[in-house]
Amino acid sequence: MAGPLLKVENVTKRFGGVVALDRVSISVDEGELVAIIGPNGSGKTTLFNVINGVYRPDEGRVYFRGVDVTDLPPYKRVEMGLARTFQIPRPWPGLTVRENVAVGAFFGRARARSVSEALEVADSVLDIVGLSGKADEVAARLTVVEKKLLELARALAMRPKLLLLDEIVAGMSPSDVEKVVDTIVRVRDEMGIAVVALVEHVIRAVRRAAERVIVLHQGRVIAEGAPDEVLSNPKVVEVYLGVTQ
Repeated sequence: MAGPLLKVENVTKRFGGVVALDRVSISVDEGELVAIIGPNGSGKTTLFNVINGVYRPDEGRVYFRGVDVTDLPPYKRVEMGLARTFQIPRPWPGLTVRENVAVGAFFGRARARSVSEALEVADSVLDIVGLSGKADEVAARLTVVEKKLLELARALAMRPKLLLLDEIVAGMSPSDVEKVVDTIVRVRDEMGIAVVALVEHVIRAVRRAAERVIVLHQGRVIAEGAPDEVLSNPKVVEVYLGVTQ
């Protein structure tokens, strides 16, 4: 495949008179780990919804694996290898952790052909995210952090080429942030999956894992580059802290 894995080109999205995204262009290469940061209301979740097909842009195009997917529904993009987690996990509470993840194996780029195959995929993914010891636990009994890891495992069972993570470390303690960030890096390294993570305020996670940072503010990209370079940018500091340097 020539070119980037994901390319968002001059995308604009409006809701009535509100411009949520204003000619946003980004790209992600295979195996890359990118953080998209910005304060609340900057357009991050809207951008994710455009990338995975929940919203159709009013202007611009989205390309995935060299194919124009702008008009494709989410399930078609999942079949091409684009998976996503959500900020608030919603597992099937009455199913076990293993069963929850096995459901994901029936969707995505390489669908399981049988229940036994789906369960094998679930076991391998649970090992990667560190939930093997909870495989037979009912999902309703998991902690919040464990439910987020379950959400991650279910997405990985779809065998994606690109994984979109929506605020996966939001509200976590510093030690839990470290644990989840380590897991994300392991996913990228062991599975070769490109990861794009939305982050609002947990900057330690950005510095720890991201190779590249993209900053959104009021629906526009205002900075992009290496974490230390971007996070010391006076404009980015002003957006986050409300002060100028």
